[in-house]
Amino acid sequence: MTEGRGTRRQRFFARWYPDLMQRAEDAGQAEIRARHLAGAQGRVLDLGTGNGFSVPHYPPAVTELVMVEPNPVLRAQLQRRTADIRARAWQIVDADAAALPFADASFDTAAASLVFCSLDDPARALAELARVVRPGGRLLFHEHVRGTGLLRLLHELATPLQSRLADGCHPNRDFLGLLERSPFEVVAVEHLRMPGPAAPVTPMVVGTAIR
Repeated sequence: MTEGRGTRRQRFFARWYPDLMQRAEDAGQAEIRARHLAGAQGRVLDLGTGNGFSVPHYPPAVTELVMVEPNPVLRAQLQRRTADIRARAWQIVDADAAALPFADASFDTAAASLVFCSLDDPARALAELARVVRPGGRLLFHEHVRGTGLLRLLHELATPLQSRLADGCHPNRDFLGLLERSPFEVVAVEHLRMPGPAAPVTPMVVGTAIR
């Protein structure tokens, strides 16, 4: 591995993922993101920002946007989107979701969009978000989740291959179950389908939890 270029898996993922997700954005996911992020305010931690699809949708009520992205190729793509940031201050941070380099209760809002499927320790990441979000602060989540019935079986069968091809993505992950066992309290949740070609096999949850 060349320093700064990421692992082979990271580079492979960064080559195809943005183009695929752009199709979902154009089919309606951009509108979902905008609605999902409308409640963000104050100092915001965006976990797993990727190449920055969420960046243009943060409202002016965000005073500082801290974007955490461990993939160096996606960080480089994200850097090119910083003109879209409306927050008065911002930074891009290379960090592990399970060990965030931030002080306790230092954020008003945390946001996660399609990231918890790929984390090695999602329960620990939720605990870390709860640590850095102030009491009464919000977690805005927008995640794809495992299906039910035959779709759940398909997700179980697809997970070993998808996790290798998609930089750790687990389509069989029970995000809501993890969230309900975390320090956050879920106060609103919508059950949707990812817009675009993936809609038949990709259920999503979009909502808000309070610290």
